[in-house]
Amino acid sequence: QTVSIAKAGITTTLNSRTSVLAAANPVHGRYHEDKNAAEQVDFQTTILSRFDMIFVLKDKHDAEFDGKLAKHIINLHVQGG
Repeated sequence: QTVSIAKAGITTTLNSRTSVLAAANPVHGRYHEDKNAAEQVDFQTTILSRFDMIFVLKDKHDAEFDGKLAKHIINLHVQGG
């Protein structure tokens, strides 16, 4: 694969030898089911178009489960493992 770069009047194509993993939170803090993934994050379409795959991981809002999980994590740290 190659990456095209245009900067300061110079245009070139470089070989790419790496993978990129990026993460982003929704713009207003919550995922809206009525909008697509591109509308949810503050990335330019030129950046988003460079990714071969986009996965959306959603956290279901459940105060009871979140509280239990938080207590469990705190207990792990208090007990030292």
